Amino acid sequence: MKKFPLKFILFTILSLFSSFVYADGVFSKYTNEVFLFSINVPIIQYKVGTGEIANLDFVKNSNSIPTKDFFSAFEAESGDGLTIKDKSESITILAYGTNYLNIEEAEGLQDMEYIKSSFRIDYIKSVFKKDKLDYNKFVKKYYNGKLPKNIDPLIYDYNKNLFIYGENVTYSTIGKNFYIISYIENNKIYYKEIIYSKNRGTYLVFEASYLPKDKKFMDPIVTEISKSINLIK
Repeated sequence: MKKFPLKFILFTILSLFSSFVYADGVFSKYTNEVFLFSINVPIIQYKVGTGEIANLDFVKNSNSIPTKDFFSAFEAESGDGLTIKDKSESITILAYGTNYLNIEEAEGLQDMEYIKSSFRIDYIKSVFKKDKLDYNKFVKKYYNGKLPKNIDPLIYDYNKNLFIYGENVTYSTIGKNFYIISYIENNKIYYKEIIYSKNRGTYLVFEASYLPKDKKFMDPIVTEISKSINLIK
């Protein structure tokens, strides 16, 4: 009978164990009927506001997801989207729709009559003051010292995020109807992607936060989710 070295046996056992651990992770499709978007998520079911369980349609297996029950999720009572967490709650994934990106937009960032009044600027200044941000420095850096009459809410929110997280930003990009920003804060990795639906005047928000130790398997998950985002026409 042929004998195998102890190192070979240990390596084989560890390899088999690893393959079992990552064997049954799956992506499923979640469709939001309120804000009309679909997205692939690393869960097979989620809790709805009533406490009932809703099952999702299988999309594909994934070696990136540790197990099919590694994450759990619930849908907000308003039905605007999902919150997904791991058992330790050190990983959070959000996918939801919204009408406004920030309180400034909700209070009339684009309202032309509002723009003509000084109250609009005073209100924005008060928001910055409350958040302990330097309004004058922000406007100087991103708007040449003066906010324009027509403020694009998407660009404004992107600029504000860049301003808030500054040197902690590791990646950022903006397009015609979207922006992506990734940054590190309190020893956690944050990823945020916003997509604007011009037809409905709403936004789809995808966010993920996780510890650096989970980066190896979370990065592919974030990439897969991002690639799957679809606005339903």
